[in-house]
Amino acid sequence: MKLYRIAREKYADDLSGRGGLLTTARWHNHLPVLYTSTQSSTCILEKLVHLETGEIHHDLQMIEMTIPDSVTNLFVDPQDLPQNWNTYPGPRALAKIGNAWLTAKSSLLLYVPSVVDPFSQNVLINPLHEEARELKIESITPFRFDERLYKL
Repeated sequence: MKLYRIAREKYADDLSGRGGLLTTARWHNHLPVLYTSTQSSTCILEKLVHLETGEIHHDLQMIEMTIPDSVTNLFVDPQDLPQNWNTYPGPRALAKIGNAWLTAKSSLLLYVPSVVDPFSQNVLINPLHEEARELKIESITPFRFDERLYKL
């Protein structure tokens, strides 16, 4: 299976999830985690919505990763989430779900619905799970947003 992630050049090959320790997001609160997407286009949208107005990075990299289909995974069903799960900012209940999953180490992958692309999924990776060694970087390619996207 392929997963996609966009990161600054100096962090492109870092699979430690250490950035998750420094911040909170929809699905976690200050724990190591990697956010990826099942589609490169969803990955692009996810990165774009997290940029501040006027923020342009010229050192972004698209990271394509592969992982065996046999690794452990769990799926979050949107039907089981609070009604406002897809609002911004996300409800705290979602970070509690993610943190519980991360600390339990019950699977390597957690599939969660994407807010920006309701037809796709994001995949959280627990870098502290025993199967994390199965994750392989296939390619790291310089990435730039099409300038027209900044007009949105």
